[in-house]
Amino acid sequence: MKDNIEMIAATAMLISVAKADKKFKESELKSIVEIISDFFQINSEVEINELINIANQKLNNATDIFEFGKILNEKWSYQDKIDFVCCMFEIGLSDGDLYYLEEYMIKKISNILNVNHNDLIKSKIEMKKIFNQN
Repeated sequence: MKDNIEMIAATAMLISVAKADKKFKESELKSIVEIISDFFQINSEVEINELINIANQKLNNATDIFEFGKILNEKWSYQDKIDFVCCMFEIGLSDGDLYYLEEYMIKKISNILNVNHNDLIKSKIEMKKIFNQN
């Protein structure tokens, strides 16, 4: 797999949401796999697993997540960022409950990505409707 810094940065941020509550659940991993497959149009399970492993390693070695945000801010449109916020909420809600530390991490990443607070709230409401959590 080629070293695509954008995919690694995004995947690392998704993993940071999943790990925010100190529990990386199977449902969260499944959501990350589905998001990576859809968001980056990767169909190879081997490539997705390799990307997750690389991103997890980079995340573990990172001082903070700002380095990943810088990459995404350079490469993504505003709409890409809003779509990504929805993806992060999908991970947070995938285990049936949006834990406050997961929500805090989503807000932190949204701020790093310069996503307007109103768009963050709209994304949260939209994803809660999808997951039947009003």
